[in-house]
Amino acid sequence: MNPEKEHKKGGSRLQKSTEKPEKQKKPRVPLTSRQKALRVVYIVVTVIAAIIVTAFAASRLLFVKPNVPTTQNRPKPPVASGEPISSDAPEINDSGRKEDFFTFLIIGRDTGGGGNTDTVMLVAYDVPNQKLSVMNIPRDTMVNVSWDIKRINSVYNVYGGGDEGIQALFDEVSQLVGFIPDFSVVVEWEAVGEMAEAIGGVDFEVPVNMNYDDPTQDLHIHISKGMQHLDGEGVMKVLRFRDGNNNTGYVNGDIGRIETQQKLLKAIVEKLLTKVTEPSTILNLAGVFTENVTTDLTVQNIFWFGQQAVLGKPPLSIDNVNFVTMPCTNKSVWSRSFAGKSYQFQSYVVPNTEELVSVVNEYFNPYLEDLDDKDLDIMYVNSDGTIGSSTGVLEDTRHNSAWAAYKSTPKETPTPEVSETPELPESTETPAPGVTPDPGATSAPPGGGGGETTAPTATPSAGLEGPTDDEPAAPEPTPTPDSGAESGPPEGIPII
Repeated sequence: MNPEKEHKKGGSRLQKSTEKPEKQKKPRVPLTSRQKALRVVYIVVTVIAAIIVTAFAASRLLFVKPNVPTTQNRPKPPVASGEPISSDAPEINDSGRKEDFFTFLIIGRDTGGGGNTDTVMLVAYDVPNQKLSVMNIPRDTMVNVSWDIKRINSVYNVYGGGDEGIQALFDEVSQLVGFIPDFSVVVEWEAVGEMAEAIGGVDFEVPVNMNYDDPTQDLHIHISKGMQHLDGEGVMKVLRFRDGNNNTGYVNGDIGRIETQQKLLKAIVEKLLTKVTEPSTILNLAGVFTENVTTDLTVQNIFWFGQQAVLGKPPLSIDNVNFVTMPCTNKSVWSRSFAGKSYQFQSYVVPNTEELVSVVNEYFNPYLEDLDDKDLDIMYVNSDGTIGSSTGVLEDTRHNSAWAAYKSTPKETPTPEVSETPELPESTETPAPGVTPDPGATSAPPGGGGGETTAPTATPSAGLEGPTDDEPAAPEPTPTPDSGAESGPPEGIPII
């Protein structure tokens, strides 16, 4: 046999022996309707489980419940002179806190008005009961500070703004309400207008005709009374307006403006609750927040609050959003910085203690135990023009002695100039020696209007410490109250 043929034959035989015969495929048994349904259910359940796990993981990252800081996290700042404040800050209430009850100090700054914190609001969010409460603290509230002009709107700037300014404001507000708010939110006023713009504006009943022009601030407000659709710019004009041209505006001054601001903010919140689920609105609001808000809350904390408000059971309703103004009374107090000037008596408001305690306990107290007036540091004005604090400690140790010295100094009677049409500013009378100033007077420096500042505000370089040129260099006698005048704190404030 030919070897080549034998080789080929063997190769062919071996090749055939290594090949496996093809198996015949078994026909697929068709699934029954029940099996098909079970398969679909299995797939759906698997997908849903994956979504739930993913959503849970995302929620843990995106929605983070904030931790409430303790009092020790907020050290008391020194006073402007560098000396420590003598009164103690309120301590954590031993009775314990209400569950998921959070408090905030919201501070509105207007860079166009010098950066003063003319808007100070205490906010409480009761998550389990879905109640949001807001209390406006008027900018002219008298607080227990060492400098001459004692308005609360001066505190932030006196301490240089920033963290120190926030800490100082926390301290003053805590002394007014009896507890330290949990978180701070500093908002540039323009953010409110941008937020209104992001939700398409808001319909609002404007309470008065608003006409004001201030070329120095390039501020021109002309909005008619009645229902108006306000865009972002219109919202800002309504928020800023207080006194109009020719002394028109709110009859009750800054309190009237606060009432309008509250109603307008409530209208914005009401529309916001209907628009916040729209992705485009969320993105726009996030941009406004990032550019205009400074806070010690994280973004995840804010998402958590939003989640509770929108997806809560029940969700937050506008009917449960409550705005109030700190109960207060108008007072007029002599200023050593402006002694002898037509506006030497500065306008303030002082809290009505009993009413304030009641409001705080009803809406804002985060603790299980009610606060009482012993937890507060409330300023008061005696009928003889002296001032005091409910704690018995007056930070401004110079005011009462300087006022007594000023009253005892003979005043020269100026000789009036003869003119055809003399023009005298309103409320510029200087009280004669021994005359009690009118507690209800609202004298203020000229130049008030729709802008944010109507009276000089204390700054580190003006009216804080040290005598001014107009302040008499005299010993510090104890002031003698006028005959028949009351002395000591008004009813509701303990004498300590």
